Amino acid sequence: MYMVTNTIKVLECYGKDILERFKVRQGIEEMPGFVELKVLEHLGLEGYEEVYVHTLWEDKESFENWFSSRAFHLAHRNPAMTPDGRKMVIGNAINHYNVIVDSNKTNSVGYVR
Repeated sequence: MYMVTNTIKVLECYGKDILERFKVRQGIEEMPGFVELKVLEHLGLEGYEEVYVHTLWEDKESFENWFSSRAFHLAHRNPAMTPDGRKMVIGNAINHYNVIVDSNKTNSVGYVR
């Protein structure tokens, strides 16, 4: 399994706008190798907000296929803008991981490697 996270730094007061954009599905669920998407709101920050996007894939190639797909580019073509014309997203950090342990209620501990 392969995980990609995107920590999105957002102008203060605009985090909810970014979260709403993720509620509109853009095709990731139909991509071969897609396993899971979670979008999280970071609580308790001051001066800015963060949205954390977690995607889980069967393998790195599946993610790379999504990243280079038409659906990905269509989903990311229009940046979120404030009413006064500023970009809501002021930065981001993308990280890639190999999943070593996968544990949840259904498969108490599933060792991936």
